Amino acid sequence: MTYLKHFPKPVLDDLVHGRWLPIVGAGMSLNARTSPGKKMPVWSDLARVLEDDMKNFASNNPIDAISAYEHQFGRTRLVERLFELLLIRDAMPGDAHRGFCALPFSIVCTTNFDFLLERQYEATPRSMYPVVNEDQLSLTPPQSATLLLKFHGDMHHPERLIATEADYDGFLAKYPLLATYVSNQLITKTAVLIGYSLDDPDFRQIWHVVTQRLGRARRPAYALMVGANASEVSRFERRGVRVVNLPGQKSRYGEILAATFRELREYWLPGVIEVSAVKEERPLRELRMPFDTGTRLCFFALPIELLSQYRDKVFPSVEAVGFVPITADDVVSPGDSVSAKVEALIERATAVVVEPTTTGTVSEMLLAQARLKGTDEYKQRVGPFQLIIVREEGQPLASDARESQILFRQSRWLDNPDAFVTELVERLRGGVPEGEPSRGDEAERLIGKGEYNAAVIAAMAHLEATLRQRLDKLQWDEVPNPMSLRSLVDRAIGHGLVNARDRDIVQEWIALRNGVVHTPARATNEQATHVVAGVRRLLGE
Repeated sequence: MTYLKHFPKPVLDDLVHGRWLPIVGAGMSLNARTSPGKKMPVWSDLARVLEDDMKNFASNNPIDAISAYEHQFGRTRLVERLFELLLIRDAMPGDAHRGFCALPFSIVCTTNFDFLLERQYEATPRSMYPVVNEDQLSLTPPQSATLLLKFHGDMHHPERLIATEADYDGFLAKYPLLATYVSNQLITKTAVLIGYSLDDPDFRQIWHVVTQRLGRARRPAYALMVGANASEVSRFERRGVRVVNLPGQKSRYGEILAATFRELREYWLPGVIEVSAVKEERPLRELRMPFDTGTRLCFFALPIELLSQYRDKVFPSVEAVGFVPITADDVVSPGDSVSAKVEALIERATAVVVEPTTTGTVSEMLLAQARLKGTDEYKQRVGPFQLIIVREEGQPLASDARESQILFRQSRWLDNPDAFVTELVERLRGGVPEGEPSRGDEAERLIGKGEYNAAVIAAMAHLEATLRQRLDKLQWDEVPNPMSLRSLVDRAIGHGLVNARDRDIVQEWIALRNGVVHTPARATNEQATHVVAGVRRLLGE
């Protein structure tokens, strides 16, 4: 990790626990892609252009120039001029926007008037709910979506723009609920400034009130900067903001930010699973595997009214063919990290089954589709993946569902679930490419990487899956499902598939596996090698 090491550990802990409040300013917009010969202006450049439009005027700062322009030409002309200068129609998100919008924040605050973040969220794709006016604050977006708070309005809402001295002076009186909402976020979360100078009087006043009321109990704030000099660092620190100073040239600002965001995502997604509580045993074992190792997880994104029906009618059959069903409700994550948890589960899954009939499940479908559209390098790293979209017969298809498998079911499928369940299971089984490495091969590879805990889990999963498969050929319909590994071994001994003398040693392996799954215990190289080799011997491989 090139840039992650420059972040204090408590800041990274706050990220994993969903306690970041990103505040995105105009500096981020400088990373936009523009037409040849055009570039996004910094605020000082904006002031100079507006000065040139006025005769015999020299501004003290950009807000002064904007205020004078409105005084001389009127609000309507100011909005039109800002629309032109900020390249609202032409500017497109750059690499830094792409990296930032890949981070599963539950809320993002921005002072920018443009729509670069909105365009990138749409392209990612990720569900995003822009909030401009106070009456939108009561709306609750899906847990896996991002709330984008447009603190100073945007160009689609000229009456809400906070641009002139009068706008800033009247902000707290005119938008008290918005100020209260942001204050609450600053009280409970760690503000992280990205391309934001903290020069805005309204935001500084809110920050001052929070600091004054909480004193030493106030949560720290941080600013991401690239190659900042001592005076720039001092300027933030005297305002109570610490600087994460990333190494590099300022001319590579966007490139360095993009790389930093990628590293933060690679840290966050595995981290949120580590600090979450997993309710069920089998999903827990799968999630204990390293993040770059394939799993047998099948993530189900379902409306709440269908969840119990799927657990009863579908999950047992999915388990019988070697998959491990999991839902977002099976994992309890801390703080505002639900979006990160859902994305991490989709990233770990080999398959996703979704019924996109609610805003929440549609949001989860978008995340799964984004994984399908990943680069070849990304797909090779995370392994095979399939998405099955279940639609009730007669429902319209989504326009972007061509890359996914569509499976229709009857509206009254519970009256006769066998046909639907059988077809779903066949789709899942058919989505696993032939020649995929077995968990036995994976266990040996993990020993070579020094991942001894994961090697033990993989070897025992391979033992369980192989015994299930072999017993399937011996009147498996008589066997309760799912069956514990101990019971599987006893049944295998009864059928002559396992030597009775191996029962005790398998119990030792199970105890070791349970220890590394449920406790901080660490398997040694010798223990992992013994288990992996023993499983191979027992299975005759």
